[in-house]
Amino acid sequence: MIEPRHIQDYSSASSLEPHWGYADRVIPCTNDAGSCEYLDVVYHSHDIGMLYSGILWSTIILGLLLWGIIHRTHSPSASSKSNRLIKTINSAIRKHLLPELSSSSSNQNQDQDQNRHKHKHVNRITRYFFGRTTKLQILLLTCIIVYLTIFSFVGIRYKTWITPVKNSPGVYNTRSSIGPLADRLGILAYALTPLSILLGSRESLLSLITGIPYQHFNFLHRWLGHIILLQSVLHTVFWCIVEIRLYQPQPSVAKAWIIQPYIIWGLVAMILLLLLWGLSTSYARKAFGYEFFRKAHYVLAMVYIGACWAHWAQLKCFMLPSLLLWLMDRSIRLIRTGLIHYRILPDGKGIFQTISAKITRFDSDSDSDSDSDSDLDIDINSNVIIRLDFDNPEPLNFEIGQHFYICFTQGHKGIWQSHPFTPLSLPGESHGYIIRSKKGETKRITQEINGDTTPIILTGPYGVDITRDLDRDDNVLCIAGGTGITFVLPVLLHLAKFGLTNGRMVELIWVIRHERDTEWISKELKRLKQDENIKITIKVTRELPSNEISTPMTESILSKDLDTLYTTSAGGSTNGNLDNAQMIDAEKAIEKGIEPHHRPDLRRQVRRFVDGTINGSTCVYVSGPSGMISDVREEVAACNDIKRVWKGDEKAEVRLIYDDRLE
Repeated sequence: MIEPRHIQDYSSASSLEPHWGYADRVIPCTNDAGSCEYLDVVYHSHDIGMLYSGILWSTIILGLLLWGIIHRTHSPSASSKSNRLIKTINSAIRKHLLPELSSSSSNQNQDQDQNRHKHKHVNRITRYFFGRTTKLQILLLTCIIVYLTIFSFVGIRYKTWITPVKNSPGVYNTRSSIGPLADRLGILAYALTPLSILLGSRESLLSLITGIPYQHFNFLHRWLGHIILLQSVLHTVFWCIVEIRLYQPQPSVAKAWIIQPYIIWGLVAMILLLLLWGLSTSYARKAFGYEFFRKAHYVLAMVYIGACWAHWAQLKCFMLPSLLLWLMDRSIRLIRTGLIHYRILPDGKGIFQTISAKITRFDSDSDSDSDSDSDLDIDINSNVIIRLDFDNPEPLNFEIGQHFYICFTQGHKGIWQSHPFTPLSLPGESHGYIIRSKKGETKRITQEINGDTTPIILTGPYGVDITRDLDRDDNVLCIAGGTGITFVLPVLLHLAKFGLTNGRMVELIWVIRHERDTEWISKELKRLKQDENIKITIKVTRELPSNEISTPMTESILSKDLDTLYTTSAGGSTNGNLDNAQMIDAEKAIEKGIEPHHRPDLRRQVRRFVDGTINGSTCVYVSGPSGMISDVREEVAACNDIKRVWKGDEKAEVRLIYDDRLE
C-alpha cells in the first residue's frame, strides 16, 4: 500500500533493512547518488524521531512511578529527616508554583494606577490563553513545548537534492529536508496521542497513581490537543508541498499520490482532528451544548484513532494503547453503572433499576442584575436550587471528596445526558446533593422534573479521597462559595462524627447570597454546631445582614466590606441566631451610596486563620467560583515559609485542596 510513495524498487531488492515505525529500506540503494543520500537522511531522521519519542515516554513513565511511590509511602505524621525534606520541597512548590501566572506580586504598589492597569491587562491576556491555572501546570506545559520544539528539528540534516526522474529525461525532482521534518512531526503527534487520552480520561490511571483528581489534568489535555493539531497541520502541509510542488512531473505525481489509500485515510484523520478541535472551543460548546460536545468528542476520538492507524499502521505502537485506553475508560463506566443499578429479583432474574431521589426546592436569586467585577456573584439569572436525597445503594462505597455523574431520566433528553455532582453526605449515609439551575442540563433538570421524586442513574465515584493526607494534628480551614459547600462539608462532618476536632483549629467560611440559603444544608449545619470545636462563619454577599452568622457563640468576624453595615434587634446581639437578624433594605442602601454586593476578603481570612494556629500545619479546602479559588490559592502560597518548614516549624506549612467544579 505504501510502496508507490517511495523511490525505492522493492521488487528488485536483494535484502530489506527493517526500521521500527517506517517502511523497510532496500539494501543496497540502487538509485542515483542524490536519492540515496536523501534516503540516508530520511531513515536516520525517522530512527532518531522514534528515539526521541521513546525518551519522552520513558521520562513520563519514570516520573509517574516516582510520584506514585512518594504518594503511596509518604506519611504526613512522620518526623524523619527525609520526610522533612519532602515537606520542604512540597512547600517550595506551593510557594512558587501554586499561584496563577497572572497573580499579583505581594510587593506591588496597588496605589499606582499605571501598574494596576498594566497588571489587569496582563491578567486578561494570560487568562484568555491559560484560564485560571497554576504556574506548575504552565511549567509542565512549557517543558513539553520546549522538548517538542527542540526535538522536532534536532537530528535532521538540512539540505536540498536535485535528482533526475527515472524514464523522464530533463525532468528533475527537488528533494529536501521538508519530508524528514514532516515525518518527525507526524511521529511526535502519534506519540502524544496516548498521553492526550490519559489526560482526558475520567477513569484516570494518572489519578490512581498520583492522587490528583482527573479534572486537574484537563488543562494539559486541552493544550496537547492544540499541539497535536499544529503538528498534524504542518505534517500535512509540508507533504502537500513536496508531492504537489517539488516532485515532478506535475500534475501526474500529485494525482497518483492523492488517491493512495494511506493518503485518503490521512486526510480523513486530519478532518476528524479539525472537528475534534473545533467542537472543543468555547464557542462551539456554547452553540451546541456541553453534552453534544462530550459525546461527539468520544465518538470522533475513537474514529480518529482508527483513521490514524489506517494512515500509517507502522506506528500502531502508539495507536493501540490509545484505543485500549479509550475502550477501558468507556467500559469501566458502564460496569460501574451496572454494579450500582443491577438488582437480582427473588426469581433469580436480573433487572436494571433506577434510583428514586427525593426533591426539595429552594428559592435563590430573583434579581437579574450583573456584577461583572465580582467572581463570587455567579449564575446571575438562576433562581432555583434543588436538593436531592436518596439512600445509599448497597453495593456503592465512595471516599470523601469524590463525585458522581447523575443522569436524570425524566424528560425527553434525560437518558442521553449526565452531570457531575459532589455528595454533601458522608460515605455510607444517605446521599444528598445540591443543584443550582444554571444553563444546559441543570436548567433542564429544574424545568422538566416535576413532583417530589425523580428517577436517576448514578455513575461513579470519581476523584480522590481528599482526607487521605490529613494528619491528626492538622488545622482545617474550609472555604466554600454557594453550592461549593458540598465539597468541603463532608470533611467537617467526618471530623465531627469521629471526634477528630480536639486539639486542632477547625473553621468553615461559607459565602452565600442570602441568609435563607443556609436552609440547603440545615440538617448538616445542626450536626456541625453540636461540636463546639468547629467554628462556622457565613458571609452574605447580596444582603446587608444585621451581623454575620457565626458559631460557636463568639464575636463575629466581619470582612472589611461589611464593617459598620449592621444593626441588632432591640439593641442586642444576634449571637448567630437568624431569627434575631434585622435586614437592612438593599434599595435604601443603594440610595445612600452603599453597594449591597459584598466580596469578603478571603485572603485576609486565610492569613488570620494561619496566624491564629498554635501548632501543627494547616490544610485549606476550598470550592466555589474561580475568583474565590484564585484568591485562596495565592494566599496559601504566600503563607508557606520554606526556611521555617525545613527547620521543623509545622505552622509554616500550608496545604491546599481545591475543586473548582460547582456541581
